[in-house]
Amino acid sequence: MQSDNKLFIVGIGPGSPGLRTAAATLAIQSAHYVVGYRSYLDLIPDLLPGKQVFSSGMGREVDRVAAAIDLLDKGSVALVSSGDPNVYGMAGLGLEMAERPGDVQIIPGVTSFTAAACQAGLAFRECVAVISLSDLLTPWQQIEDRLRLAAETAMPVALYNPRSKRRDWQLLHALEICGPRDVLVAKNIGREGEEVFYTSSKELIEKESLRERIDMTTLVIILGRGSFRGPAASQAAINLVGIGPGDPLNLTAEATGILQASQKVFGAERYLQSIEKITSAQMITHSGPNHEKMSARMIEAMQTAASGGISSILTGGDPSIFSSGWRIQELSAGTPVHISPGVSAFSIVAARAGAPLVSDFALLSSAHDPARLSALAGAGFAVVAYNVNGQEIAPLLEEVEPMRPVILAQDVSRKAENAMILAAEDLLAAKPAGFRFTLLVASASAHIKEGRIITRRGYENKYSY
Repeated sequence: MQSDNKLFIVGIGPGSPGLRTAAATLAIQSAHYVVGYRSYLDLIPDLLPGKQVFSSGMGREVDRVAAAIDLLDKGSVALVSSGDPNVYGMAGLGLEMAERPGDVQIIPGVTSFTAAACQAGLAFRECVAVISLSDLLTPWQQIEDRLRLAAETAMPVALYNPRSKRRDWQLLHALEICGPRDVLVAKNIGREGEEVFYTSSKELIEKESLRERIDMTTLVIILGRGSFRGPAASQAAINLVGIGPGDPLNLTAEATGILQASQKVFGAERYLQSIEKITSAQMITHSGPNHEKMSARMIEAMQTAASGGISSILTGGDPSIFSSGWRIQELSAGTPVHISPGVSAFSIVAARAGAPLVSDFALLSSAHDPARLSALAGAGFAVVAYNVNGQEIAPLLEEVEPMRPVILAQDVSRKAENAMILAAEDLLAAKPAGFRFTLLVASASAHIKEGRIITRRGYENKYSY
């Protein structure tokens, strides 16, 4: 029997309440029941009073989803996932096990690798691959093939689950495959015991004591093509604020607090319009070439700081993912800048589609290299290409498997939102026209059910359900 109860699969961000979105808070507050991994529930104690809470330990993912689905007959349920549910989270399994995908709503969150990048002043300007080194659900040979493919073009690589007590050789192998590069190590982002530092692949390979500081709560980000490494401060009078892709509900608590404390806010007109009800600050936009706009914003922000005021410079999505925020860091000339992470555009698009990228994925800033997109998709990556025009879709998809699920999205989370979820061959036949699309090619193990993309991450190989 159809009910109005919802299963919210909620991304709570890396851990800090400041990096939790308003949408995540609202979803948990509106649910009758909360289900989650015990350690993640410990991160949201302020949201649990008055809720019936069901928790379990590591390795009980299937049990948690089953419990959440059973509870739907009684009321709405929030199934908690750390970071973003589509980034090695619960989105795929939740949709896979749900009898009615329409009952499921994915609430995206700030991803741990972008939060780490913002903390360290790191920006990805061209591309980035995201790979888990855990071979529990993915055969090691597939992981190695994806590492080698990313290494061939010197893509930056964010490594999740890099090392555990029983699994320590994969990190060494990954570092050797990617070759000599700078490396960011980020441990316990947004949690107690946070540690962020830069090193090199050579130093990590040579120093066992350094590798022993790395565990399953650590991200290892190997810098590469298009990486920008700039200054960042934990607090500053000048703030680079990721506001997410449009809807104020996607703002983090930290971003909201910064905007409310600011005397001046700088940004593109549509960014300013999306946050005008959040802050009483003076809102200022600039025209002209991008470098000139960034320079004007930084000059005014520095003047505001010199007079004792606080200012914010807005980016859409997250400052570390294909934004112009790195120019602000470049122009800072030693002036402290705090970078506040936001929900990335790819996270919003993925959530609208369902669960298209719960395994390894790659982000491309443009559609100018169809061969790379098809090679990445062929290796099993989910692939997201930003800034795609209609005429670029055919060359991007002509080598992709015809039945591979894809989503073509425009202005997601804004009033003019438009999204098409189709098989690759059907999107090619539709010949869509337009500009500023985001194209997402789902993981190889994905399929479409009732208009939602569902990805099997491999749990069926380890568990019976």
